[in-house]
Amino acid sequence: GVALAGFLAALGIGLGGGLDRSELVLSLLATFAGVLFFAFEGGKERVPGDARLGIAFVLAGAVAVLLVAQTAGADAQALLLRGNILGIAGGEIRLLSSVILIVVAVHLLLHKEFVFVSFDREMAATLGYRTTRWSILLYATLGLMIAVSIQAAGVLLVFSFLVLPPVTGILLGRSLLGVLAWSSGTGVAAAALGFVVSVQMDLPTGPAIVGVSGVGLSAVWLFSKRRTGESIGSGS
Repeated sequence: GVALAGFLAALGIGLGGGLDRSELVLSLLATFAGVLFFAFEGGKERVPGDARLGIAFVLAGAVAVLLVAQTAGADAQALLLRGNILGIAGGEIRLLSSVILIVVAVHLLLHKEFVFVSFDREMAATLGYRTTRWSILLYATLGLMIAVSIQAAGVLLVFSFLVLPPVTGILLGRSLLGVLAWSSGTGVAAAALGFVVSVQMDLPTGPAIVGVSGVGLSAVWLFSKRRTGESIGSGS
């Protein structure tokens, strides 16, 4: 969506309100297209979910690079490294805050339904839940948050937060609440420590946060492997 906005702007085609508004609108449209793609994934699909995710990621990335390559003065690397978490404007903060409040409210209100449909889709369908509709709503709230966040923080940082802290939480948590708590805690810790590292070592803030989060995940993974080995040893 961001690459397409830049490409159309170079051709003199815009949505009004400047390039930032076009990027946001087209990012949302692209995101909701992805929402539909993933929400219709069923348990009996021949193509696994991981493969669908890989297909979507590589195709979207390739199309984005091709669009940037056809845009005069644009740089494909800048697309990946765009976003400056230290330079977020007041308007972006207000937009982010509004979207956060909306998404949190929806998830608190529909928490049980989202969990049920996500973890036991077949049972939910048996009990009469419209699983596809619930999946679309779940992915739409996440997609909205992603699209708005990317405008401020960039692709690299946002996608790292979608993966690294949750995996860390899965390794450390023993319940859904525990996973959520560990995910949030390690994400905040990585952001704070990454900021300090970037200032002390004069590094880009976003990649520094991603690096710290990756180091933390590696340490947790090694710890969990060791703990699993010790449990097996004591059990035998």
